[in-house]
Amino acid sequence: MAELLALLGRGLLVVIGHLAPLVDWFDVRERRRRRTRAETLARGERTEIPCVLKDAELTGGAEQEGYLAVGGGSPVTWRGQEFAPGTLTMQAVDRQAVTFHSADRRTELRVHPDEAGPILRALE
Repeated sequence: MAELLALLGRGLLVVIGHLAPLVDWFDVRERRRRRTRAETLARGERTEIPCVLKDAELTGGAEQEGYLAVGGGSPVTWRGQEFAPGTLTMQAVDRQAVTFHSADRRTELRVHPDEAGPILRALE
């Protein structure tokens, strides 16, 4: 009986050893973080959503990674400054990011597709 249990244990370790590299652990962690941010927004609290922003005034026209703070009944902010680009139109979308441009093309915003909705609602 002990030999059978040892054989099953070794077999289980081999299966786990082959499957573990197939899992994208970064994606698992980021999915959990996005879910936590969505729950925070659903409670009406303020949260920071990661993005890449290129804005003439806020970033000097250069792309910068950072966070947009949304929710809680306050205006959307980027590093403490109010972010109000006007109407944003979607330019590109893939599994990792949605890209928006402002009407005057002076602002470009990239966010994860799951978090585009809360940002757009907050900017309305």
